[in-house]
Amino acid sequence: MKIILDNREITMNDIDNKSFSWVLGEVTDLLERDGRMLFDVYIDGKGMDFYEHFNKEQIGIVEFISKSPKIIILESLGGMSDFISKYFDALMAISASFNSNRITDAVEILFEVENGLEWVYNVLASMKENTAIDFRYPEFDMMFLEYRTTLKKVHECIENADYIGGLTVLEVEMSGELIFVQENLDVYMKDIIDEEINEYKYN
Repeated sequence: MKIILDNREITMNDIDNKSFSWVLGEVTDLLERDGRMLFDVYIDGKGMDFYEHFNKEQIGIVEFISKSPKIIILESLGGMSDFISKYFDALMAISASFNSNRITDAVEILFEVENGLEWVYNVLASMKENTAIDFRYPEFDMMFLEYRTTLKKVHECIENADYIGGLTVLEVEMSGELIFVQENLDVYMKDIIDEEINEYKYN
């Protein structure tokens, strides 16, 4: 099995006696030491999602693709803007479904929104961990804490099947948090780009 990391072949000792999960762990540790994150994995030219099962002995080439955490964050922030725009349309669709007594439709959209909000939270948490945004902008830290609290309320409402209560939290509290994020996205992205450029210069 040949291991390619970011277009360079790397050598691992006794790889034939190791499991694929061991190889994956070693590559992940190597990237973390270099301040990078595993972004994608290709087995013989196909993404891992292509395989339901695979035999390690039949693998020819495993290609690992990494990116810096800041690049992954920047790519996610581009998608976040689209999500926030669709978020408010989704709230209207949920309300319309409830008003038309289409409860199943409303709940399905509510679950989708919840998943999207969880993804936004993970991006914000990654920003806090991997950038200086929270130090540069104290209001980001305040927003992040409020977002986490509000998201917990949404989770609790949905877990308790209080869907109207969940919609109310989304409309009254979460909307304000997302508007704040949307208004500051361009500034955050510019600062993260500057951080990435400066790190690249000195590494």
